Amino acid sequence: MRIIAGESKNKKLKTRKGIETRPTLGSIKESLFSIIAPYIENARILDLFSGTGNIALEALSRGAQKAIMIEQDQGALKVIIENINHLGYENKSRAYKNDSIRAIEILGRKGEKFDIIFMDPPYKQDFCSKSLIAIEKNNILAEDGLIICEHHAFEELGDEVATFKKADQRKYGKKTMTFYTR
Repeated sequence: MRIIAGESKNKKLKTRKGIETRPTLGSIKESLFSIIAPYIENARILDLFSGTGNIALEALSRGAQKAIMIEQDQGALKVIIENINHLGYENKSRAYKNDSIRAIEILGRKGEKFDIIFMDPPYKQDFCSKSLIAIEKNNILAEDGLIICEHHAFEELGDEVATFKKADQRKYGKKTMTFYTR
């Protein structure tokens, strides 16, 4: 796995061995970033269920201002921190070990706002809908912000969840990217 474009183009990212982490495939990541390109410059990114930090680090490479990565697994968090350090993004990013809902609540109490929120939770556990509700309740999405949920194709997300409306949906084999806005 590598950074596709921007200042860190072609730099490799460390991944975990095994199946605990499912990094977004390069072809899907390329498609995602062509869709969200207008939102990236100077954006504040929140990457929930971050895994390797792949998406947030790609956004930083392409001009995002700051990224926060949330990961509950200690081994995955270690990989994220190694990737941040390898790319030299220590001043632009932070990685935290936490449950996603609890992290959203903490970020809300701190008054944080994000232009792009990306999540790729474990499949078949309804984390996308629960996270969308928590994002709305804690008011962490910027006014013109975008939420991207990567989920299994069999998991259907509503056209409206909390105050968010489905703006787009793209299918990539067994994966689906669903985009929400206010």
